[in-house]
Amino acid sequence: MDTMRRGSLAALSVAAVVLAGCSTIGGKASSGGVREAKDVKDVTIGFSQRQLDAPYFAAMVDVAEKKARKEGFHLEVQNADGDAVTQLNQAQTLVAQGIDVLVADAMSPKTQQVQLKDVAGEVPLVFVDTGIEGVGVTSVSSDNYAIGKLSGRLAAKRFHRGKTISLAILNGGPDDEIVGPDRQRGFLDGLRAGGVKYHLVARTPANYSQDAAVPATESILAAHRNVDLIVGLNDSMTLGALSTLRDKGNEKTLVAAAADGQKQALQEIKSGGCDGRYISTGLNSPALAADRAFDIALQIGTGKAAPKSFKKQEYTRAAGINCKNVDKFYDPRSVF
Repeated sequence: MDTMRRGSLAALSVAAVVLAGCSTIGGKASSGGVREAKDVKDVTIGFSQRQLDAPYFAAMVDVAEKKARKEGFHLEVQNADGDAVTQLNQAQTLVAQGIDVLVADAMSPKTQQVQLKDVAGEVPLVFVDTGIEGVGVTSVSSDNYAIGKLSGRLAAKRFHRGKTISLAILNGGPDDEIVGPDRQRGFLDGLRAGGVKYHLVARTPANYSQDAAVPATESILAAHRNVDLIVGLNDSMTLGALSTLRDKGNEKTLVAAAADGQKQALQEIKSGGCDGRYISTGLNSPALAADRAFDIALQIGTGKAAPKSFKKQEYTRAAGINCKNVDKFYDPRSVF
């Protein structure tokens, strides 16, 4: 285990002790029953967002801010900037400030489970995008395996049935413990269901960021110049891969995303048509997920609904997107 990893785990352990000792963080109980009625203008909802350097995450904050202005509740946003320890510290600070409900996009479900369970014991906790099983009120997200598989099946249509292709994957890195693996498994299963075999030549982290995908793709191409398909586990990474391929003069390698449906990706699919290089993605709407998560948070915060009245997991609509149905999903006015 390297020094940085040991330091990160030690910091998480310290955070766990601190949070476990704070039996009255924010002075609020997080029971499953209906809370005391409260006017919406007196409700404060915290949003612990994992990062903002990818459009998907920024779009969720945009939805939350617009909803706060429309409904009249107070919103406190914290950006963990991709660091699990920072997110835990920020969550603790938000609860100590007296928020009524916390909405969080978990950075590292395995290492944050104990600490966020403690937080959920102090204030109702609603997860969006990435949750932790058995913790909090509910988790609102896409079904990452399902959308990955739908995208993979569409990608398979661009290759001859029975063909074996060389494949490289851009993933979210070591902290991507649930979402990315589910998307990858779904996409690969979708390829197989579509009759395409594959040889996985590289799995490279790019932190769900378009900028980080550029050097990651350069590394892949340096070792595998003639790779048939590069798959990003979100559209941002795939867009970074596509721009790198163009800069390198590579006209052979195709790209696909396991998930998201980002506007710029849909533009690429639409403009390229059925012979284009961006062959598929999957619908993973940040607007749908964030809107529903904050609906739930507001119902709990105002006392209109009890935390225990919500399912432990809610999924948004799943769909695969390619050249034949892209017009149904493309909205040039969309934030994301």
